[in-house]
Amino acid sequence: MGKRRFWVSRASGAIVRAFVVAAALLALLRPALAQEKEKHFTLDNGLRVILLERHSVPLVHIAVAVNLGTKDETEETSGLIHLLEHCVLFRGTELRSGSDVSREIRDHGAYFNAQTGNDLCVFEISLPVEHTDFGLRNQKEILFNLSLTQEELDREKEVILEEFSQMEDDPRRFAIDLVFQSLFAGHPYGRSIYGDREVIKGATAERMKAFADGFIVPSNCALAVVGDLSLQEMEDKVRAVFGPLLRKEFTAPTFAKAPILKKSVGRREERDVKEGYVVIGCVAPDYNHEDQYAFHVLTQVLGRGINPLLYGALRGRRELAETVSMSYLANKYGGLGLVVLTCEPEKAASAEREAVRYLRQVRGLNFSKQDYAGEQAIYAFEFLGSAKNQIRFGSQQGQESGLAMASALARHLLLADSLDAPDYLDQIIKVKSTDLRSVAGQYLGRGEFVSVVVVPRKGEEKK
Repeated sequence: MGKRRFWVSRASGAIVRAFVVAAALLALLRPALAQEKEKHFTLDNGLRVILLERHSVPLVHIAVAVNLGTKDETEETSGLIHLLEHCVLFRGTELRSGSDVSREIRDHGAYFNAQTGNDLCVFEISLPVEHTDFGLRNQKEILFNLSLTQEELDREKEVILEEFSQMEDDPRRFAIDLVFQSLFAGHPYGRSIYGDREVIKGATAERMKAFADGFIVPSNCALAVVGDLSLQEMEDKVRAVFGPLLRKEFTAPTFAKAPILKKSVGRREERDVKEGYVVIGCVAPDYNHEDQYAFHVLTQVLGRGINPLLYGALRGRRELAETVSMSYLANKYGGLGLVVLTCEPEKAASAEREAVRYLRQVRGLNFSKQDYAGEQAIYAFEFLGSAKNQIRFGSQQGQESGLAMASALARHLLLADSLDAPDYLDQIIKVKSTDLRSVAGQYLGRGEFVSVVVVPRKGEEKK
C-alpha cells in the first residue's frame, strides 16, 4: 500500500466542542472489542494502555489521551490548554525542532492531529504498519519531551488568536460556545474552550512548560494502539518505548457533577450574517449515566437521521426552520443536548419558541407502532426502530476507522468509571418508547433551556 499523504490541520481539529464525535462514537465503538482481539494493561509508571488487533488494512493507529481539558483551567490559565495542544503538535522537542518533527512525519506517510475538549486532550497519528516504531516514539517524544522557546510560542499565539477570530465570525461555533458558558455557569465546563485572549497573549514559554509538566505525566494519560499487529508484538513495542518513562506522583483533580440549570436563559446576538441561527442547549446524562442509552436514541429520533421529529415540527405550515439537527455530548461530569437550526432572520424568535415548546411536550409523544392500538398502528411511523437502525449503521461506519477507534478507546480509559460497562449497542436495542418518554420528561419536560439566537445586524437582513 502506498504512503498516505501527510496532513496536519493548523486548527488541530479539535477546538470544535467535539460533541458530534466524542460521545456517540466513543460509546458506539466500544462493543467491537468483544469481537476482536484486545488487551489492556497499566505500565509501572501508571500509563494505561489498550491494544486492539485489526488486520483489515496494513496501518497502525496510535492515540494518546491526556486527562487535561478546559475543566482544569482557571481564570488565570484560560486558553492555555488549547495553546499547549498546538505547541505539542507543531513545535519542537528536546531532540528535534518543530520542522524536523513535521518533515519526519511527512516522510513516514502519516496523518497527525489532536483534539481539545472539556475533559481531555487527544493526540493522534495514523501511519503504515512498517513505521509503527516511529509512530510510538514520536507520540512519546512530543508529549513527554516538549521544548519551547518564547519565539515559537509567540508564533503559535498568532494562530490561536486567529482561530479565536474565526470562531467569533462563525455563528454556529459562536452560539454553541455561549450556550456552554450559560448552561454550565459556575462549573468548570462553563469556561469557554477558546479561552481568554489576554491570558493567551501573556503566556510565556516557562509558564507553558510548567503547565505541561504539571499534567502530562504517564499516570494521567492513556494510550490506545489499533492496527495490523499481533497483541504480543504491540505490547512489546509499547513497553520498550513508553516503559522507561519515570513514574511521577500525580493526583488528578476531581469535580462535582454539573448542576441542573435552575432558570432558562435567552440571549440574542446581532452578527454579520445573512440568515438566522438558533442554538438551544439542555442538561443531559453524563458519560457514565444509565440514561445515556435512551437519550442517545431520543436525540436520533428528534434531530438526526431520517424524518426527524423536530424538523417536521418546525417546518410544518409555518416553515419556521430551514435546517434542524440535534446532538448529544456526554462528558464525565455532565452531558449536553444541543439543537441547532437555521431559519429566515425574521422567524428566528418564533423558531426558538416553537422548538422549546416542542421539546417540553416530547414526553407525551408516541415513538413506535406498539404505542398505538388497532388500525392506528398500521399508519404510524416507527421512529424508535428507525433510530436504532441508524445508530447501528453509524456504529458500523465508525468501526471502519481505525484512528477513530483508537481515539475512542484512549478516551474511554480515562472517562469510564468501569471497563466492564455493558455492550452499548445491546443497551440501545433494549430501549423502549417508555424509556424515551421517561428521559424526555426528566431532561426536556421539566428542565430549563439555554437559547442563543443569532440574527443579522439591523439593516443587513437577508433581502
